[in-house]
Amino acid sequence: MPFQRLPKWIQFGAFSLAFNAGMINALGLLNIWHQTVSHMTGNVSQLGISIANGQYQSALYGACVILSFVLGSLYSGYILGSSHFQLGRQYGIPLVLTALCIFLCWLIIPYYPRYALLWACVGMGVQNAMVSHYKGAIIRTTHLTGLLTDLGLTLGYLLRGLDIEKRRLVLLVLILSGFLCGGITVAILYPQLKLHTFLIPAALSLIISLIYWLIYIHHQATDH
Repeated sequence: MPFQRLPKWIQFGAFSLAFNAGMINALGLLNIWHQTVSHMTGNVSQLGISIANGQYQSALYGACVILSFVLGSLYSGYILGSSHFQLGRQYGIPLVLTALCIFLCWLIIPYYPRYALLWACVGMGVQNAMVSHYKGAIIRTTHLTGLLTDLGLTLGYLLRGLDIEKRRLVLLVLILSGFLCGGITVAILYPQLKLHTFLIPAALSLIISLIYWLIYIHHQATDH
């Protein structure tokens, strides 16, 4: 089965990336504009409502939010060349780019809070497009709709008595838990740190990048 040999560090990476996205999205919601930045479904719906109601300034901003996310995904696609995970691809670069985007958001947000969040959207687009497929499975670390669907399906198969890939189930739960824990962490820290809380996911992105390169170097050393 595709997930029989799912490495522990893949699970750690999925949890960490989801934790990062959970923090960033919670920060967008806690901001004065209450803007989701890690997933675009609600933003597309809001764009449609704004257009229908003739709220063209709001519609323009909504379009910018969506395009920022797409732009981030474009960067990942250009840098990596494939959405299928493969050890050795330069995932450290998109992670550094994500950190830079969140840092720019933190830098600008005291002055232009609404437009600063566009940088967070770019960062989440970069992260979400980094690893979209692993061994035949679709992986998303910045939103949960598809993940919750897969989780429900898997549990349904289990109740029916069908064989399931247990490590895949573990991966789904880890991503869900990571996103949730990221939101909880921000809710606890934000009252004390305020906008400086943005620096935590920025630093975490850099740390994940460093860990990835260390794993890659170790893997190369053991192969030889």
